[in-house]
Amino acid sequence: MCAMQRATGYDTKMFMYISEILGLPVIDGGTGRKIGRTLDFAASTLQVYPKFSALITSIVDSKNPIYIPWSTVRQIVPRKKIVIETMPDTLSGTIQGGENEILLKKTFLDKQVISTSGYKVVRVNDLQLLIDNTSKENPNLLVVHLDIGIKGLYRRLGWEKILNSMFRWFFSRDIKDKFVTWKYVQPTTTTNVRGALHLKVDPSKFAEAHPADLADIIEDLGTEERLSLLGSLDFPTAAAALQEIEMRIRVQIAETLDTTLLANIINDMEMDEAVDLLDEISPEIRNAVYANLPAEQVAELKELSKLSEFSVGSIMNTNFITARENQTVGEVLTIVRAESKQAELLYYIYVVDADEKLKGIVTLRQLLCEKSKTAIVEIMTENPVSVEIDTNIKRVAQIFFKYDFLAVPVVDEKHQIQGIISSRDAMESVFPEIEKVAGA
Repeated sequence: MCAMQRATGYDTKMFMYISEILGLPVIDGGTGRKIGRTLDFAASTLQVYPKFSALITSIVDSKNPIYIPWSTVRQIVPRKKIVIETMPDTLSGTIQGGENEILLKKTFLDKQVISTSGYKVVRVNDLQLLIDNTSKENPNLLVVHLDIGIKGLYRRLGWEKILNSMFRWFFSRDIKDKFVTWKYVQPTTTTNVRGALHLKVDPSKFAEAHPADLADIIEDLGTEERLSLLGSLDFPTAAAALQEIEMRIRVQIAETLDTTLLANIINDMEMDEAVDLLDEISPEIRNAVYANLPAEQVAELKELSKLSEFSVGSIMNTNFITARENQTVGEVLTIVRAESKQAELLYYIYVVDADEKLKGIVTLRQLLCEKSKTAIVEIMTENPVSVEIDTNIKRVAQIFFKYDFLAVPVVDEKHQIQGIISSRDAMESVFPEIEKVAGA
């Protein structure tokens, strides 16, 4: 039986909390002399669960803490002491560690992290550790859960037993633990052993997140964390999330982002959303963004920006799918697949002639129900309802109420299609409170 089991009675695999071993005396196993106290713990992130790799320890009669490799630990007695093997050469050094090590207390305790199981920002009160005593000489500790419940805070304050007894007396049950499993954790920032701050983002953790969920997370973070998170996401994901954020906060973020990064994000935003944001930010930042965008896109953005805020042109989206009258259903479905990521709305496909004049409309449902060789002209609805660029937004809202469309095409004076306006954009423009309710 190893020293851990003799001292604590724990089985070969048990749990403890980091709050139970922070601030403990560190004892030299050879002399029995107190070396100092634990200030923090380093853990390696190369494993599935972070594995303790070092003690960060204060030294008696010294202001400088030292780094003691975890391999020297021989005994842990929670809330009492940690005993290490005598290693004079290690104890004379200063803090130094690997790039893949993080400081657990500085990174997590009382800090915000993102729970990707529910896509929300939570605060960490304690860390639950798995004790692995398979090694006969050195007890390994792994970070397996983050404690985000009030019980974790009481534990750190030393109030757990008293308050839990009171809770049991009043409610006939214990205070429940509230954990987030490590695999669902995304720190907003991490502190490594060398003291550097950086965002430790695994983009795959956000792969299935809805943009609105990411927007909620970003809004809950502080300024530095917002910028770090956006900078760590791929541009399409960052753009989709930014579009869901309240405009006031969106502008604050945009004006603090690096202009090159902002331009890349705007490049992946819906055209109407990009125009709205660029109209709100300062002229200096707007011009810096323009300098990082293709000339054709800048011209289009400026043209849309000139349109009256009360007209359809100011909120229309220019990402839509068109087809020719002489194409077949199979050919159009191929186009839909190729352009699906860029189009704002896939339900409608707009049929145009050689001069880009709007001739008809077909739905995705129609395409899927027809044979691949069927000509589009045979199934399209001719002379679809459309609006011109300078049509008042309220008039368009009335059209949506009357016909229950998902989107309406926007044409110019030559009846050439210029964009589409969705029912959501029209309703939010007429009734701004809809957007506030949706974001609540």
